[in-house]
Amino acid sequence: MRRFFTGLLIFSLCLLTWGAFADEAPPKPAKLVVSTWGFNLDLIRKNIAEPFQEKYGIEIVYDLGNNAARLARLVANKDNPVVDVVHFTRAYAYRAIQEGLLQPYNPDNIPSLAELYEWARDPLGDHYAVGYAVQHLALAYRPDKITPPVTSWKDFWRDDVAGYITLPDMNTTYGPSVLIMCARAWGGSEEDLEPGWEKLAELMPRLTTIYRRSSEAITLFQQEEVWLAPIPSFAWGRLTAAAEAAGFPVEQVIPAEGLVGELSVVAVVKGSPNAYWAEKYIDFILSREVQTAEALDLVDSPVNRYVELPPEIGAKLTYGKEIIDALIFFDQAFIAQHLDEWIARWNEIRTQ
Repeated sequence: MRRFFTGLLIFSLCLLTWGAFADEAPPKPAKLVVSTWGFNLDLIRKNIAEPFQEKYGIEIVYDLGNNAARLARLVANKDNPVVDVVHFTRAYAYRAIQEGLLQPYNPDNIPSLAELYEWARDPLGDHYAVGYAVQHLALAYRPDKITPPVTSWKDFWRDDVAGYITLPDMNTTYGPSVLIMCARAWGGSEEDLEPGWEKLAELMPRLTTIYRRSSEAITLFQQEEVWLAPIPSFAWGRLTAAAEAAGFPVEQVIPAEGLVGELSVVAVVKGSPNAYWAEKYIDFILSREVQTAEALDLVDSPVNRYVELPPEIGAKLTYGKEIIDALIFFDQAFIAQHLDEWIARWNEIRTQ
């Protein structure tokens, strides 16, 4: 009997020892390669790269470029990935999933997920990506030029704004959303887009131009060629600064149909030898501290529900109950499936 209990004790100790090794983190790499945009890189280094290295002893090395260029590099290195973690818009993350470039994250290794809005935790399904920053598309207008006030997407069809309006091109982040919102405004839906197409065809001759970058829309406001336009929240600060410098008022409207929401997402690259530490990086940028720091510097709007911002900062971001409750997120798989068809039809009605 004594031998039995001695053997049982030894076996139990072996199990505990094995469990400790099983839970032990893998060796730290010297660096993590993070693929992202180059905007505000000095602030991102301050708020993310430097404190992450201080906490974990791992250097962050950036692979920079726009969505398309960075996706192309991931494809080129698919069999021997050199990037560990990637930042994309939802549309490009969806394409990366289709190309077999991303791997699901382990939720147990990202405890900060519990603090996020539900819609940010798994926006593409199957744990392929996490939303870490949120934006919205509001309507910006000149209240000194347009009365009564703008309240709806339907206001683009008012006679008093004809010749002073612009829309984003279909082949942009928010182009497809404009089509869907126009359909919703005129009795259609995401599944029934014909009312939107009919009204956009009617609107085309009334447009000043079509813009491809938010900076172009801001310039049109500065030159007083545009009084009304859909403007993404990340450009709102630049628009208000330009309006103040030029001496005219501009207001942001939550239209009656709701606000188009969009997410910047982050994911682990398939085949990365540092997947565990890539997930630690994701957990780090979702933390309350980092999300607050990025918001205070106006880099990104937070998806962590517990971030608290002063009113003057929150007003410049996608933040606060009124805006968050108004957000609408469209299905990126549906958009990707139909985008080529929509671009062709958009170009057709532009030239009619």
